[in-house]
Amino acid sequence: MKSVLALLSDNEFHSGEALGNVLGVTRAAVWKKLKKLESIGVVVHSVKGRGYRLPTPMELLSEELLAEKGFPDNVDLVLKFETESTNTDAKNIISQEGALPLLVAAERQTNGRGRRGRQWESGVAKNLTLSFAWRFESGLNVIEGLSLAVGVAVARVLKKIGIPNPGLKWPNDIQIDGKKVCGILLEMVADQDVCHVVIGIGLNVEMDDAFMSQVDQPWTDLASRLKEYPSRNYILAELTKELVEVCRLFEDGNGMRHFQHQWQAHDVLFNQSVNVHTVGAIRRGVARGIDQKGALLLEENGQVTALHGGEISVRRN
Repeated sequence: MKSVLALLSDNEFHSGEALGNVLGVTRAAVWKKLKKLESIGVVVHSVKGRGYRLPTPMELLSEELLAEKGFPDNVDLVLKFETESTNTDAKNIISQEGALPLLVAAERQTNGRGRRGRQWESGVAKNLTLSFAWRFESGLNVIEGLSLAVGVAVARVLKKIGIPNPGLKWPNDIQIDGKKVCGILLEMVADQDVCHVVIGIGLNVEMDDAFMSQVDQPWTDLASRLKEYPSRNYILAELTKELVEVCRLFEDGNGMRHFQHQWQAHDVLFNQSVNVHTVGAIRRGVARGIDQKGALLLEENGQVTALHGGEISVRRN
């Protein structure tokens, strides 16, 4: 499917015969590939006598374009057209002792996971679904607050492409004007004194309403916020560079001291009345930022408590 999608990505008409010649298959085989694309949500226009085309141009992820955009040479890269979960792929590569650091990205993710077991729909070649893996030699204790630092990294990249004031919602949502544009999910693979971390990121570049019909919170995407359609390859390259720097700063065990104030500069809940949902309980108070370990500071009846991640959800009152 990727090969025919790549040929159609220029938004020009291509006859079935021409597509078949390039791909080395029959016109009937081309038709089957196009039907498969339509079955996973890709809109293909068909005009008798002219052929097939996509309604708008499409930029597929590619090693060549990523290299042009400055993708780090020291990061192993795996690009997939379709996968169940890039986080699972990254963990499988870790289990096979593959090269790290590692970036896995997919054009379509069929079983992506967010926090608390939620599913995340990626569409096809429109958003960014990626997992970045890093090996921390000093073990699990050095990564406290890492997901918040990753949020800062995403916010930096969004500013580079023209989003003026991205917001961060504890612990790991990135927002634009109060609407979610990106989520982060960290998974750990610990082995004695060594800890492998997989940082999963789902970024809404261009979302289809149909894919988001079941989402229970306000959402947005980059395409609707920018004058020019953003380059997915550029965003992915910039994100990877930021993630490398974040993980390097966390290796000495004091990573959050580099990011605490940067994170709070984007904190959308600061001094807001919030409800904190934990397992079996709801706590109400005022959000007072984060501490040096990345814990949420919640003021209740004049007392400030530090709440750590896990099965916690925070919403404004």
